[in-house]
Amino acid sequence: MNEGRKYRLNNDVLMPVIGQGTYHMTRKVLYDAMLGAFDCGCALLDTAHSYPNEESIGNELAKIFNGGKYLRKDVFITSKIGDRLDNGMPMGYYFYNSSSCPNHDHKAMVRQQVEDSLKKLRTDYIDLLLIHWPYNDCLEDIWMAMEDLYRQGIVRAIGVSNHKVRHLKRIEKVATVQPMVNQMYFSPLNIQPDVYNYCQANNIRLEAYSPLMFLRQGIAPHFCESDGVKAICKKYNKSVAQVVLRWNIDKGVIPIPKASSLEHIKANYDVFDFSLTEEEVKLIDGFNEDYQYLPESMYCPGY
Repeated sequence: MNEGRKYRLNNDVLMPVIGQGTYHMTRKVLYDAMLGAFDCGCALLDTAHSYPNEESIGNELAKIFNGGKYLRKDVFITSKIGDRLDNGMPMGYYFYNSSSCPNHDHKAMVRQQVEDSLKKLRTDYIDLLLIHWPYNDCLEDIWMAMEDLYRQGIVRAIGVSNHKVRHLKRIEKVATVQPMVNQMYFSPLNIQPDVYNYCQANNIRLEAYSPLMFLRQGIAPHFCESDGVKAICKKYNKSVAQVVLRWNIDKGVIPIPKASSLEHIKANYDVFDFSLTEEEVKLIDGFNEDYQYLPESMYCPGY
């Protein structure tokens, strides 16, 4: 259900229909990006325990909240528990049953990471907590620990990231609380039909990270320069990026683009004065080629 610019998750928590990615942004760049996004109507921030900026997010949010224009209750903060990263690559340090992992008490590690995130973010609750990748060695243990945090009110909603149908079914077998969100790579070049249809059927909200990355990578001239996409842009007087973000929203998917310039931030949220027709959505769907942005096996062995 879309209530204004928010979706009602399967536990009745309202989540904004579009958000702001924060990966690797810190200090003034982060402050300006978050404040600019808030001023444009954004209320959703996405981060993770493994990102090197949760402390900076907490510091800069404190400055924004001290200004009085925005308060903690106005912002929907998503974080993720997961492995430690080194220059974006996993180290095999958390959530594996291997010798590289010093602590195999996975449930305790979930709580430790969340407590660490709460401290860094300067908050006493997280709006949405996700499992960063489907860690096959202990997926069920992680989920049950997250359920405990949810029941205690430390997190308002729980979900997953980068989970395919087989991973969601593993969770379903043990869960007493079903996932509310699945965040993954989703774009016109990879519409994830199996995962999309499963989430739709099971009332799990799909969320798209890096929704515009395929444009920045320069791998989609056939998309940008196609007569159909050009006609859509001309019809609504919007850029290709804006059309892609609107396509996500019209499919019920929450896009979380990352932008640091105010110009790009304003453009990202200037997508609420038009909607695509069913035929236009299908036209964009037709560019699917199962392109995968991240090499999943490198981020999660056995994925």
